[in-house]
Amino acid sequence: MAIQVDNRGPRVENEEIGRDGNGAALRPPLPPLGNSIRIVGEVESVDYRQTPHPKNSRGELGVPMYNWYTNSISHDPLGRMASDRHAADNRNVVNAVVAKAPKGGVNPHKTEVRNPRVMSEHIKRVAKFIGFDVVGIAKVHPSFVYKGGRYQPDGSLTEGSDKDPTDPEVVARQFPYAVVACVAWDYDMGRAHRHRIGDAAYHFSQQEAHILYQTLAGYIRELGYHVAMGAGIPMPLAVAAGIGQMGRNGMVITEKFGSRIHMPDVILTDMPLFPDKPIDLAVPDFCSYCRKCAITCPTNSIPFEDKVVHNGVEKFKINWLTCYRLRPHSDEHWEVCLTCATVCPYSKPVSWWHALAIRTMRTTPKPLRQGAVRPLKWLDDRFWGRIPNRRVKWLGYDSGVAPGEKACMISGCNAHQDEEAERAALGKGNIGFYFPLRENTRRFESAKSRGHAISS
Repeated sequence: MAIQVDNRGPRVENEEIGRDGNGAALRPPLPPLGNSIRIVGEVESVDYRQTPHPKNSRGELGVPMYNWYTNSISHDPLGRMASDRHAADNRNVVNAVVAKAPKGGVNPHKTEVRNPRVMSEHIKRVAKFIGFDVVGIAKVHPSFVYKGGRYQPDGSLTEGSDKDPTDPEVVARQFPYAVVACVAWDYDMGRAHRHRIGDAAYHFSQQEAHILYQTLAGYIRELGYHVAMGAGIPMPLAVAAGIGQMGRNGMVITEKFGSRIHMPDVILTDMPLFPDKPIDLAVPDFCSYCRKCAITCPTNSIPFEDKVVHNGVEKFKINWLTCYRLRPHSDEHWEVCLTCATVCPYSKPVSWWHALAIRTMRTTPKPLRQGAVRPLKWLDDRFWGRIPNRRVKWLGYDSGVAPGEKACMISGCNAHQDEEAERAALGKGNIGFYFPLRENTRRFESAKSRGHAISS
């Protein structure tokens, strides 16, 4: 028998929690966010249209960025397989095909959830089974939902409702829970940051994460519940879900994998679930002293200074514009920097000493944590280096050789190299190669301060 799909969407309940003296609806209180993010004022929902990719797609970040984003083909064959925007034929890219597939319907035979806590554990086990590395559940707040119409639900609001389905307040009531799941990229490959090897580690784990999200969302639909993809803001939901804490590098730092995770989306759902709590990994204490990511950032986009207040939140504020603008100037050699994630002491491989260091920080009383940070940071510098840059060989690629000089040995990447040039280009030692940056994107800031145009 064919499944009958309920297209009416989930029923909206708990329309509001009350009104203030002026008659305006009151927002629910924010869920706990731990000690890596401190709310000090009113938090407004982020307009997705003002985030980097949409701004770039409209040409607002200048000609080089727009051409890189919309008109460039990757110089690396694996790179062309990793992103439909940089592929010679995007039909060869799995994610591009999956994204165009029609969304499935919601099973009308809804599975009864008698115990949200038990269902939450079940969803986590399923997520781990299909391939996710870290999973958490969060309560959705309107501040954690994009405004600006980035909303892809199953069905619509209840028929006859005059509520705006793109309003974060309405979305948060319609989909009160978020499933946040992450895929970690390979540690050894990631050590070749600013290289095609690091690109492959990053992009293909990102592809995996997108496909797994579609699989997990499909499972929730088969249980009879609706989902919204692309509506939730990943960072605050991940912190609320106990995935990790916010670091100086502007990324969520997890217990096992540090910053080397992909969290491309979150699943908002009307399935009754039990939210997790934020965790304490002592990230704020470590980041206040470490500064390794700020020291090694090639664009000076990560602050050395203390936290600032932005949009009602006290946090480390990175300069996303200078970070983002590096890409067209480096795409001949690599596409994704990864330096801040790679050098982070929390991003080391899963091992007993990694777990011991984390446990030491977590169990040290907060007033004494600075005393524990210093020796752990010294050990990290001693064994991995102040600027970690180990040579990595993988699948014929070699991070110890200058790009364009046999850095990629497979046919089709540098097929023009003759044997004599190949032998002359062989690298030596255990040090990876950093090609000299032709552009440091701080120049955009200085040009802007002088009143010069920055569109080209």
